[in-house]
Amino acid sequence: MSQLAKRNTISLRREWRLFDRDHAKPEIFLKLCDRMIEVGEFLLAHDVARAGLKNYSNHKALGQKAAHALCKAGSPYTATQILEELVSSGVRDVETQSLLASAYKDLCENTTDNTKKQQYADLAVARYEQAYLSQKSLESEDLSNLYYPCINVAFMHFVCMNYEKAREYADTAAQICLKILEQDESNYWVRATQAEAFLLLGRIDEALDAYALAVDLPDAKPSYVASTRKQALQISSLYEDETIRNRISNAFPTLGIVACSGHLIDTPGKSRRFPQEAEQIVRAKIEEKLDFMGATCGYSSAACGTDIIFLEAMSERGGETHVFLPFAKEEFIHTSVVRGGGDWVARFQKVLDDATSVHYVTNEGYYGDDGLFSFCNDVMLGFASMRSRGLDEVPNLLLFWDGKEGQEGGTGDVAKSWRETFQEPTIINSNEVLNLLDQLEEPPIPKGDTKPIFVKSFGDTVTAMRSVKTMLFADVEAFTRVKEELTAQFVEVFHGGVASMMQELNCKPEFVNSWGDSFFAVFEDLNDALKLAMAMRDFFGNGNWPELSETGHLDVRISMHAGPVYEEFDPLLKKRNFFGRHVNQAARIEPIVLPGSVFVSETVAALVSYRYGEFDFEYAGNLELAKDFGAYPVYILQRKGY
Repeated sequence: MSQLAKRNTISLRREWRLFDRDHAKPEIFLKLCDRMIEVGEFLLAHDVARAGLKNYSNHKALGQKAAHALCKAGSPYTATQILEELVSSGVRDVETQSLLASAYKDLCENTTDNTKKQQYADLAVARYEQAYLSQKSLESEDLSNLYYPCINVAFMHFVCMNYEKAREYADTAAQICLKILEQDESNYWVRATQAEAFLLLGRIDEALDAYALAVDLPDAKPSYVASTRKQALQISSLYEDETIRNRISNAFPTLGIVACSGHLIDTPGKSRRFPQEAEQIVRAKIEEKLDFMGATCGYSSAACGTDIIFLEAMSERGGETHVFLPFAKEEFIHTSVVRGGGDWVARFQKVLDDATSVHYVTNEGYYGDDGLFSFCNDVMLGFASMRSRGLDEVPNLLLFWDGKEGQEGGTGDVAKSWRETFQEPTIINSNEVLNLLDQLEEPPIPKGDTKPIFVKSFGDTVTAMRSVKTMLFADVEAFTRVKEELTAQFVEVFHGGVASMMQELNCKPEFVNSWGDSFFAVFEDLNDALKLAMAMRDFFGNGNWPELSETGHLDVRISMHAGPVYEEFDPLLKKRNFFGRHVNQAARIEPIVLPGSVFVSETVAALVSYRYGEFDFEYAGNLELAKDFGAYPVYILQRKGY
């Protein structure tokens, strides 16, 4: 299977930005949505489908696509809500029922509550059986809508240890697939379903042969293979023979998600780590590692040296490139690109022009805040983690590094955080590169004027005006219905409850403020902010407050965002306070939060995905924030295991 199709050189994100959303027909929305799903851009596909639904609110296929994309992105609960609405409106076709069953299957897999796990399993089996039996009752010669609900009924019975039922349905699915393949051998999903049926029946060698045929077909898209691989690994993990899982795992290629970081080109007065003349050696080693990892999807910043070389190599492979900048472009060029001299600035501009996406931690300037480099690294690695989550694979980290700690936000920091979350990174040792360079009789001559330019840049100590913080806003939704004479009691419940919760945190917020039913806090540590947000949600959502509310409920809306903010003395409060665009962004999310929920920015979701395994999230959509702040991706925070 070729994972390096030319589709990677075209930015679907750019196409979506130029899309005529007001006049496009549903079929055009669906076509773009399908292309995004094929390459694993599930969240973007969901946004496309939801935008289409704004114009065509009752369009069945758009609703199905929106839910399907959410399931692929790891947001099955939200998907069930969309699909249950479709079913309630009378849409009960085989595809809708199967999608709904698939969402319940994912919930069954993800939940840690045994009672809920069984409930979700029962719902999945029921929906799959309804889909299968309704299609079977048509007695049509068209088997194309029969094989996949049948195999999924078999799968659910297998994981629920109803092995006799599982074998019965798996055998039927295998027979259906054989009939279809006699007419058309090129259908990926039919061949993959046949392989899964063999696996459920314990016919391992036949399953491996069928999977090999499936992934080699022209229509074997990366997201298709990822979905097949995930289910095959679930099945094989339930066999007592552990070698079965390894054999099945080796039958599938992966997308090859790679994040990269490493040394910048050397500047005067600094230690020798990456001289200009070592570029061709480093490029060859990076290309060798990318070949070994099967890389097709790259995440990196864009400083002169390792970053830009990596991005160029990924583009030459036909892969996706996702670029992350810690602050405004022009200042990044000044601090991290122009210092290399030569044509590094032109190359920087080219990798940005060719990028699949470009993300800014903040659109503001550098202002001497080296902490932004470290924060940018975490966000970049978080996005790589989010992408791998949707495709059910472990991302890779490639480093060009001398193995030393280095400065804040440097390669050493990246290596340390990666080890804590994933596996050992792949390292190209810069000392070995220097040894190779020194052994050459005639070192390579860099092209152009390569004289390094000395500028005040990354690693030079400057007093920062800002620092990275996490902001939390909360508002009690039912406050306006609380009787005036109960205000004091409400304050005791709300303020007193939050104060008690803060006592349980490892570190108190650096700043808190309240006004009426609203609360604002600023945290140094994201983990404490996440814990307080979930504690507040549960405190109000699970409580019974008949003395304060006619409904007995006091639902709270909570929003969170992280970014660089200004810390200044507030003459009104007589203490330090926090200001800036990122404070405003957190505040603008809060009014759109569903009562009883915690909505977080994409930055927070990325950080959660990378470093905070106790928590999870579901995609809410690319939503318009309050007060014309603009549209941003927003996620619903929850604990791991629903």
